[in-house]
Amino acid sequence: MIVAIVVSYHPDLVVLSGLLDAIRNQVEHVLVVDNGSTIDVNGFLADRNDPSIHCLSLGDNHGVAAAQNVGIAWAREQGADFVILFDQDSVPEGGMVALLHRAYQCKTNEGFQVAAVGPRYVDKRNCTRASFSRLSGIRIRTEEWTIHNEAALADFVISSGSLISLKALSHIGCMNEALFIDQIDIEWGLRAKSLGYQSFGVHNAVMLHSLGDAPLFFLGRKLLHHNPLRHYYIIRNAIWLISRSYTPLGWRLYFGRMILVRCLLYPLWVTPRFTYLRMMTKGLWHALLGRMGKLESY
Repeated sequence: MIVAIVVSYHPDLVVLSGLLDAIRNQVEHVLVVDNGSTIDVNGFLADRNDPSIHCLSLGDNHGVAAAQNVGIAWAREQGADFVILFDQDSVPEGGMVALLHRAYQCKTNEGFQVAAVGPRYVDKRNCTRASFSRLSGIRIRTEEWTIHNEAALADFVISSGSLISLKALSHIGCMNEALFIDQIDIEWGLRAKSLGYQSFGVHNAVMLHSLGDAPLFFLGRKLLHHNPLRHYYIIRNAIWLISRSYTPLGWRLYFGRMILVRCLLYPLWVTPRFTYLRMMTKGLWHALLGRMGKLESY
């Protein structure tokens, strides 16, 4: 049995409804875990009168990882074999879950301990089809899609759309709630890999998904863009990941470069410059202090 877990936070109900319509016939149950929205998500779902869709309201924003873990615990109580995680604005193509499950079974039969399998996502704003990343030596390689390459080795797959067995979760552990919102999927993937598990990106399983805000263009390059508060978590969590024993050198170097580029770019070029500088500095300071979890005041 596969249970879909959708984490919601002040969702656009039309968009959320589109996700539910797309996924409800691909899995046995859908659980929406609402992270303290002011919108009555539970009432909205009750009006759909669909017995396969359930809702748990947390009452406050406990973070993405905590909401995912609540959903995983619920799925385990229902006797699920797999969970598939979703952000509230992702939309899987028809048959996506079946393709992921088939890839999981195939790789398991080949002798792999599979951590997660995830779809290739298409960014709705520019139709870019994202690739999968893995470490080769100390370099990050990207596995682009080809018709001859159905599944690609990956060090992690993004949370939204990832199919994970409850058996793997029992060994690897659940999502790290200390990270709250950012790089949760990377941390879990690297932790899984350190325990002998492998993630795979499945090229012919496709999901519409947007990462971040509207892309930022700088010197002819398109960069993933986020607001100042999100940059607090990006910087803090990246430094925390660098300090983990299971984070390979290549990924530590990647995080180091990412921190340097963002700390130089945003305070100089992106408004509100001072707010970006303040939030990233706070993220750096809290990482050094070991202060994790939700930022209560900013």
